[in-house]
Amino acid sequence: MPRSRTLALAGLGPALGCLGYAALAFSQSFTPRAMPHPMGPTLLLTQPIADGVPNAEHLRRVHTDRGEPLGAVVQECVATILTQVKLLRQISSEFSSFASSPTAKRSEVDVTALLREVLDPYRQGLDGRINLDVEFPDTLPHVSVDRTLVSRALVNIVENALHAMPGAGALTVRASQNGRAVRIRFSDTGVGMDAEALARAFEPYFSTKAAGTGLGLPIAKRNVELSGGSISMTSERDKGTTVEVTLPVV
Repeated sequence: MPRSRTLALAGLGPALGCLGYAALAFSQSFTPRAMPHPMGPTLLLTQPIADGVPNAEHLRRVHTDRGEPLGAVVQECVATILTQVKLLRQISSEFSSFASSPTAKRSEVDVTALLREVLDPYRQGLDGRINLDVEFPDTLPHVSVDRTLVSRALVNIVENALHAMPGAGALTVRASQNGRAVRIRFSDTGVGMDAEALARAFEPYFSTKAAGTGLGLPIAKRNVELSGGSISMTSERDKGTTVEVTLPVV
């Protein structure tokens, strides 16, 4: 079975195991269907998957409002279903994004504002586990890129770095002007990669994570290059990874 299908089906396992406890809320929630894909067969998810989240939240809220909290087993199952639906939604989104053939619509973009827009939402969610160290001048020149594509690329890079740090760690982000380009560096203190994994880091469907789709970095690379930029990576096992993105100045 192709890796993409294996990953998606593996994500279904724990949630399906809980359906016996929450069948009423989820009888229609998990309906996979195969779709053609330029890189080979993939598994995309139909709308009922998305319905799983409000159904689970409704089930939990109704019982709470009645003063009858869900039992420990059902509560655990509902939490598992919510987690798996979120994972499946992410997988579906990444497959859909990679299968598309976007056309870059380059415009003048304030890279400082773009970086803040990408990084600020993470500050509250890291709960002190990851130290986010960001530093860049307010005087960075504007760049000529597709804002949407590059924003997605930067988010994927940050997400990849955070996933590489299951425990405590640090993510350092630096940006500076380098001639006719702006250089952005993301350095994490995560698990890192050996030379073999590093050589395949931008290869579609390659992932060192058990639940990874192997599409985050390939999408980032494609989006950056469509905007006339470049991306590179260095990494060392058990020490961390640095991803460098260069974007053309207006």
